[in-house]
Amino acid sequence: MNALSSRSFSYYFMTNTLALLGLWVQKIGVGWLTWEITESTFWTSFVTLALMAPAGIIGPLFAVLAEKWEMRKASIILKVLMFLVSGLIWYIEFIDKHTLFSLASLSIIQGLLSACYHPVRLVFVSVVVPRELLASAVGLNSASFNGSRVVGPAFAGLSIALFDLQTTFFIAMLTYIPLIPVLMYMPLRERKKSKDVNNYFDRLIAGGKVALKTPIIFKGLFIVFVSAFFVRGMLEIQPTIAGEILDSGSLGLSLITATAGFGALLASIWIGIRKKDDLKIEKKLIPMLLLGLITSLVLGFINDMYLMAFAFTIVGFSTTAIGIGTQTMIQLEVDDLYRARVLTWWSSVSFGSLTIGGILLGSIGEIIPLSIGMMIMPIVGFVFFKYVLIYKFKNKFI
Repeated sequence: MNALSSRSFSYYFMTNTLALLGLWVQKIGVGWLTWEITESTFWTSFVTLALMAPAGIIGPLFAVLAEKWEMRKASIILKVLMFLVSGLIWYIEFIDKHTLFSLASLSIIQGLLSACYHPVRLVFVSVVVPRELLASAVGLNSASFNGSRVVGPAFAGLSIALFDLQTTFFIAMLTYIPLIPVLMYMPLRERKKSKDVNNYFDRLIAGGKVALKTPIIFKGLFIVFVSAFFVRGMLEIQPTIAGEILDSGSLGLSLITATAGFGALLASIWIGIRKKDDLKIEKKLIPMLLLGLITSLVLGFINDMYLMAFAFTIVGFSTTAIGIGTQTMIQLEVDDLYRARVLTWWSSVSFGSLTIGGILLGSIGEIIPLSIGMMIMPIVGFVFFKYVLIYKFKNKFI
């Protein structure tokens, strides 16, 4: 049975997806404004990726605390704070007073709130639906997050091209509003809370041990790392690529973000319509990774806007399939008591890797042509993947 048959989950799914879209719309808008102010590949990459960096660096620290939080109260407080930060970003643009400092600092604050909310979001879905609908709800929740982080930038690019940054930031701010009353009034089921009496750091390490000692989870984290560091970073610095390589203004940005979003949407649909007797999702992760690495290499040779848009469709498809596939796979393997901790290790690997990879690529663009850096990253990624596959997994990944 599909989790959307639950009225509570369907309301939560729609409003939470809208709020996630707004978060990524804001990220691209802030990144593009940073490029207009600085024309620096490093600073544009830094500000754009500041939204994910806290989740990658300190996400597991929040996850241990989140296991003992009251989910409804934590969700409401964090979403209200994120709405207020989004409103401040819009207002400063409204009065035309944004600087590099304001953009960087507000992105970091929003990133800290996102890092705090992420483990809450991952656990929250388990208290919205009954146990028999959890697998479906997990898949839809994963699709919502991974799809929105590419579809959101696509919408942002179109909004910037058709309207302006002020309107784009205003739309992003409004997307937070519908979720708040849903969080206030939706019924929730009882959640089994951790009674672990060990100290904070012991519980933090315990979550990491579960992730590393469960083979299928460890393999999923490895795939996520390679995809995020060597491929996904290119998606996260699209404002930099549009400004440095395409030199076509907001039109180029809107096209490459929209096509990457289309690829992500196709991946979400593809995974969502899988039949029960179809191959397990873990068997499709390596082909998706190789597809992403090859396409990323090709991107370095392209300076035509339309060819690049087509390539980004493929990159959006492959990275989203990996994101949804690994997150769903891990969700279904983890016990409720460890859910927040283990899934936030997934978030840390994913967000931390794409943050470092994106900033590294942006820094390379300050020294050599960005297109050269875009060729180097996937080649190094493929060599690293093959090395680990041979010497760690003995060529038997699945």
